[in-house]
Amino acid sequence: MQISTPVNAAMAAPASSTGTAYQRRTIATNFLAMTLVSGVILLIGIFTTAYSRRALGPAAIGQVNWNAALLAFLALLASPGVATVGQRDIAANPGQTAPIAALVLGLQVLFSIAAYAAVAAITFFYPRSGQSGTLLLIQGLIVLVNAGSAAWVLQAHQRMAGPAIASLVLNVLQIPVLLALVHAPNDVFLFAAYTLPFSLALVAYNFWYLQHHDILRFSELRLRLAGGAKLLAQVWPLALSQAAVLVIHNGGAIMLGFTHSDVEVGLYTTAYKLMYISTVVSGAMMSAYFPVLSQVAGQPSEARRVAGDFATLMTWMGLPIAALGWACGGHVNDLLFGAQFTAAGPYFEWLCLVIGLTFVNIGLGAPLLAWGHQKLHLKIIAFSSLVSLALAALLIPRYGGWGAVAALLLAETLSVAMLAIARHRLELGRNPLLPLLAPPLLCCTAVALGIANLPIVADRYWWVELAIGTALLGACLLLFERRIARAAWTLMRRAR
Repeated sequence: MQISTPVNAAMAAPASSTGTAYQRRTIATNFLAMTLVSGVILLIGIFTTAYSRRALGPAAIGQVNWNAALLAFLALLASPGVATVGQRDIAANPGQTAPIAALVLGLQVLFSIAAYAAVAAITFFYPRSGQSGTLLLIQGLIVLVNAGSAAWVLQAHQRMAGPAIASLVLNVLQIPVLLALVHAPNDVFLFAAYTLPFSLALVAYNFWYLQHHDILRFSELRLRLAGGAKLLAQVWPLALSQAAVLVIHNGGAIMLGFTHSDVEVGLYTTAYKLMYISTVVSGAMMSAYFPVLSQVAGQPSEARRVAGDFATLMTWMGLPIAALGWACGGHVNDLLFGAQFTAAGPYFEWLCLVIGLTFVNIGLGAPLLAWGHQKLHLKIIAFSSLVSLALAALLIPRYGGWGAVAALLLAETLSVAMLAIARHRLELGRNPLLPLLAPPLLCCTAVALGIANLPIVADRYWWVELAIGTALLGACLLLFERRIARAAWTLMRRAR
């Protein structure tokens, strides 16, 4: 089955009811820039993750990552989905950029202050010993910095290329700072703080970019709270959905911190962090594509085509990463992190399966959010989170990190099943699931099992196995989705 790419669908789509026309060069440039920049940021993330683990060791990393898992919930309190709804509304009605941005930023500033107050309160009653409380205060400052983020406004206007390059530059500049400041476990406080100035610089650059391109002028931006109740009425299902996702993904790490040592937390969260790096790719695709999904919400035929293309692309991105990670992930873990983190290798191999499930979940679930089905999405994710929490409580005290892996895998599988059923029952965006999943699933399973069943002596040449597996999956992509390859070439020509 041949399905066009999301970019082609966006390029071919007619103007929406608001008069927004798709500009081929703009979409091509945004997509290509986001993809290339995300790839480089992915490599930078792998390097910084590897270096920090080797320098700090499992115990210190366990403390930092446990705090990060907790802060994810407080970050949701600081920005409970208001930016997502604001992005959707601006994409549908660009003329309302200033009042929508003023309201969203006003709410984020107010909520971020409340969130950091909660950070300070938790520090007084910190449930874990040692220096973790002080670390939490430092790491929590990112909640205040992110309150001023205007990246969602740029995404709504499909102006991602310039800010994406700025983000890349700032990520590159972080490397020498990390190398200069972090050398041993005693440098953990510097490790927790060194990224904050760069995050603040990116916030400032995005505001400058909005002003420079006449998207949003500072004179028009007066923070307000009037109308906040109406916006929050739309947001609460999305916020609860995000909270449910956090329970699925971070609940295991938090629970592990109460039942096991910092070292065990460090091993599991290192494997999870390495797995999670792949979401840079899915995040870039969703950021580039969410406005397009929002704009076709009132056009059933276009919605089905765009949503089908998006799901196809996400599936072909996620399942090959999952298959190759499951087959060769232990070797990658050992290469990056060294002997201290060898025990994280098996965790990472099985967590790689979560990558494929997550990409499919985004491919099936993101259109629901773009089309205003927040409550349906909430019901699905909330049920999966309850199952995940119950499994984690049952398995983690006895099995440690393996219990967290099992709970996450089962919850993501349940989400895929329920999202597939929901999309099938919706007239808007209904797509046949079997033609979407069967080709990549069969190809990836065959390649992964083929590598896993090679003689043990072949493990010395795991990088060759990885290269051959990548080539085989690339051939499968060309065989089943020729239009994706043609569209990629078209993108490159149009973006020049």
